[in-house]
Amino acid sequence: MAPDGRHLFISTAHGTPFGHLLEFSTSGDSLLGSAELGKFPATLQITPDGLSAYVVNFNLYGDMVPSSVSVVYTDKMVEVARIPTCTMPHGSRINPQGTRQYSACMMDDLAVEIDIRGMKVARHFMLAKGKEAGMEGAPASGMPHGAVSCSPTWVQPSADGSRLYVACNKSSEIVEIDVASWRLLRRIPAGEGVYNLAVSHDGRLLVATNKRGQSASIFDLASGKELARIPTKRKVVHGVVVSPDDRYAFVSVEGIGSEPGTVEVIDLIAHAGVASVDVGQQAGGIDFWKIESPQ
Repeated sequence: MAPDGRHLFISTAHGTPFGHLLEFSTSGDSLLGSAELGKFPATLQITPDGLSAYVVNFNLYGDMVPSSVSVVYTDKMVEVARIPTCTMPHGSRINPQGTRQYSACMMDDLAVEIDIRGMKVARHFMLAKGKEAGMEGAPASGMPHGAVSCSPTWVQPSADGSRLYVACNKSSEIVEIDVASWRLLRRIPAGEGVYNLAVSHDGRLLVATNKRGQSASIFDLASGKELARIPTKRKVVHGVVVSPDDRYAFVSVEGIGSEPGTVEVIDLIAHAGVASVDVGQQAGGIDFWKIESPQ
């Protein structure tokens, strides 16, 4: 969702061979434009000024080779850069200041930071347990992959941008990184197959989806304590977004086989699921549009 709430952007992953970014108007759902990207574009986010979209090219085709992040100027829907990063980038998130973009490298055990103004990789961080290290510049091309221990799927900046939270899907942990010093702060035990993350706007809570665990977790960020783990109605839990008032988390669930996808609503005060609605099959990414005033 664009910051102005008037434009919606969707990545279509399965191209022939390339995928696309589509722009829709939220008034009437009309298609406004499209841009061709790399192979299997996945997670995307719009910069706070609304001028650019950063989309990871996940690349599920063929050999596991380093892929990229596409930068699209949204006013003309033109790809202006394709920044090489790492193998299977995932989870594109931008800090609140709009100066840095972050993604995870599922097959390289890395988190990568892109300088938005320079449109180049500024730093990368090794996430393997016992080998954690922050480094300047882009990762070396041809890094070994396959024996990953973290397999990160999401990098979430904190509400003020001072910290990063990385979901280690394979080891079921959340890695916390200090942005200024580029050092590890702590590893937080998480639910089975922790996948996507979202922070509350007041900076107090972290919500995590547990893809293999059929649940979503709520963490207190000050202590790192898991406050609750709420089961979902269906399996293959995917995305999560927190409402602007920090009252609810909305979780997308893919479902299995012929099952519909589901959006489940979690009350962040009561720590309980309070509503659900069936949507299209294999519900993936999710974002928040607006809060309507009561009639």
